Amino acid sequence: MNSIKRVKIVKFILSLAFITLFIYIFMLQTFYAKKYDLQAKRQQTDSIPLLAERGRILDTKFRPLVYNQLCSSIRILPKYVRCRDSVATLLASYELKPENEIIDELNTKSRLFWFKKFIDYQVANRLKNDLHHRQFDNSVIVADDIKRIYPFGSSIASVTGFMGDEAGLSGLEFAFDSILKGKPGWIILQKDATGNDYYWPSYPQVQPINGSDVVLTIDLEMQEIAYKNLAKCVDSFQAIRGSVLILDANDGSILAMCDYPDFDPQNYRDYPSNLWTPFAISDEFEPGSVYKLVICATALTSNAKDTLLERKYDVSKNILISGKKIKDVHNNGVITFDDIFIKSSNIGVSLLSQMLSAQDFYLMERCFGLSFPTGIEMSGEANGFVDRPNQLTQLRFANNAFGQGVRATLLQLSVAYLSIARDGQLLKPYIIKQIINDDKVVYRGEKKMVRQVLDEKTVLMIKDILARAVTDGTGQAAALDEYQVCGKTGTAQKLEPNGRYSDKKSLMTFIGFFPKDNPKYLIATFVDEPKFTRFAGSVTCPLFKKIANEILRAENPKTNQINNDIVIH
Repeated sequence: MNSIKRVKIVKFILSLAFITLFIYIFMLQTFYAKKYDLQAKRQQTDSIPLLAERGRILDTKFRPLVYNQLCSSIRILPKYVRCRDSVATLLASYELKPENEIIDELNTKSRLFWFKKFIDYQVANRLKNDLHHRQFDNSVIVADDIKRIYPFGSSIASVTGFMGDEAGLSGLEFAFDSILKGKPGWIILQKDATGNDYYWPSYPQVQPINGSDVVLTIDLEMQEIAYKNLAKCVDSFQAIRGSVLILDANDGSILAMCDYPDFDPQNYRDYPSNLWTPFAISDEFEPGSVYKLVICATALTSNAKDTLLERKYDVSKNILISGKKIKDVHNNGVITFDDIFIKSSNIGVSLLSQMLSAQDFYLMERCFGLSFPTGIEMSGEANGFVDRPNQLTQLRFANNAFGQGVRATLLQLSVAYLSIARDGQLLKPYIIKQIINDDKVVYRGEKKMVRQVLDEKTVLMIKDILARAVTDGTGQAAALDEYQVCGKTGTAQKLEPNGRYSDKKSLMTFIGFFPKDNPKYLIATFVDEPKFTRFAGSVTCPLFKKIANEILRAENPKTNQINNDIVIH
């Protein structure tokens, strides 16, 4: 090969190499630019998340029911763990988990997982330094976190709910998650050759937006009073569970809402999920005699009102309707219209059902808001159930009249009784007093009237009946010394699995408000299947009385008076 050919070959090879290099550089600058730019940024910078502080949940006097505590959480990416035994030994030395358990997790898991949530912030910082010095921090990630603290535990757990790993999962934590959680931010830091981070002013950053505080109408003292007495009642009667609801009779705000047994929101996984929601809102039940308010109101607004008030009702003997026996526990003889409700006669309301229109009864149920959600600002509210007029056979109507075959929540029933306390006004209950964002009130709860259910004259008649039900009837154990209580008991037989009503198992209720002439509080008490007694007068009435007396003592310990003008002598 002569020299000219050799020169040409060298030129060709050099030209080809130059063209290849040019194409490679062109590809790097165009098609692969983003890939290597991101790789360079990962090597030279760190993106640090800036946590948004989740909003607090406060009681009506701005005392924290739920707040935050700065802490840290650890995640592990097992495939990047170079020396599993060393990592396990280090983590175990901080008493986070036993070493053998850590090794098992590293061997069995392949994807990024939460190793430990909510560890002490100072401990986490020491661990973070150890991980960095041993070059384990690419696989064991210690990040700032915020732990939700529930200082009052189970006494208000079903109301506040709880947080999961990233969001609220029940109660107000769930219902107001988007308002409470805020929006996280981030900051870019410069990383040097040894991996240390430094703040660089020109690098972008986004500040977090903290969540809003939610202020409830709940009064902490009343909540504690209700919970303490409910727990004693349920335990002493070995009942399945119980619930108490306290409303402000002036505006329909919720002052207390508690269940027993409840759960510990810090350890919610240790409790059955049916305890995670407030009974008063989410559970329907057959109310029994407390439902007789509906047929009482139906009768007093019917065209036959005067006739019904004037006649006498013989309830001394059982009656048959469609071949089924209707009976009373006690022989009440011949009684008046008022006595039907004062003595809580099932025979009496069954006789009334034969004289009244099923259509009118149904419309009264709907007018009281039964079978409708109340619209309270919480998730999971049940509808309840009532029969339509064309479904009300003579027997079905009689059963419905004394609260059998219908379903309602404790809140729905409380709102219906509250309309009697409010001169016939049906109010929408509410539990949110304010929502505060950046020290500004962005929402304010207020009294809202839904409709006028009854006229003032009818309401006064029902109030008199409810007051006598406490002084002379089934609710005597709920009577207060200085204030006249208006209320009604309910003892509903529970359905057995075979579809028959039990003679031994009962759902017991008492709903009452006081004082009669200027109501301030409405208290609803419920106990499920108490032992040793069959009637609400021995269970829920004394519970009502204890709660009411303690509220009055706490409110005015010296005089124990709400208002001197309304003391009943």
